[in-house]
Amino acid sequence: MFAKSSATVRASVYGVLGVSQVAPNQVNATNGTAFMISPGVLVTAAHFVHVENDPTKPVHTQFEAIRAPDIGQPMERASLIAEDRVRDVALLRLQNPRSSVTVALNTARVPIGTSCGSLGFPLASVVFNPVGRVVNLTERFQGANVSAFHTQQHPSGRALDFYETDALMYSGSSGCPGFLADTLVFGMHVASVIEGANQIQNKGATRLTARLAISLWVPSVDIVSFARANGVAI
Repeated sequence: MFAKSSATVRASVYGVLGVSQVAPNQVNATNGTAFMISPGVLVTAAHFVHVENDPTKPVHTQFEAIRAPDIGQPMERASLIAEDRVRDVALLRLQNPRSSVTVALNTARVPIGTSCGSLGFPLASVVFNPVGRVVNLTERFQGANVSAFHTQQHPSGRALDFYETDALMYSGSSGCPGFLADTLVFGMHVASVIEGANQIQNKGATRLTARLAISLWVPSVDIVSFARANGVAI
């Protein structure tokens, strides 16, 4: 169902790397996924742009990106345009983009029950060695259904809208675009709510409680608003 749409969307999906020298002999690197929303401009999760994926820690001093079809080529340099830590959205600008292919964003409400997919680089890793580094990127597709659209109150007082999907995502899926069968991107993955199954006793019998796995997505309409507020034509 998503084979053709995945082939289209992947042209705008990037693996991203943030690097900082945190001590004389210590480098911190985080990795994630981003996607191009305007020529040369990528959107990703704001927590990625910080040391150790921690929004309370400094922003990385160096960013690089590589487009999914270009894996194996040198990574492209990027810089931070802006971030919204509460909404968990950040914008990066490629210094000399090889491609200007963007996703098509769907700003209309997606009905509950709609099938959707995502593409990106979860489970990625960075290994440093005496002669440099190795960035391990494997492109992965994940599928789910839109299960809810709701508003959460953030401790800051802001009301944040989220899509929910009903499948557990791979670790490191933040920044992946969520898209429909027609290739339209409805949101960006930023978090998962996970509760493991527990054994409980009931009248001498042991059974497992249901496992909770909900993935949360920032709606595309919020991405568009944030981009425009920061001077990005979209």
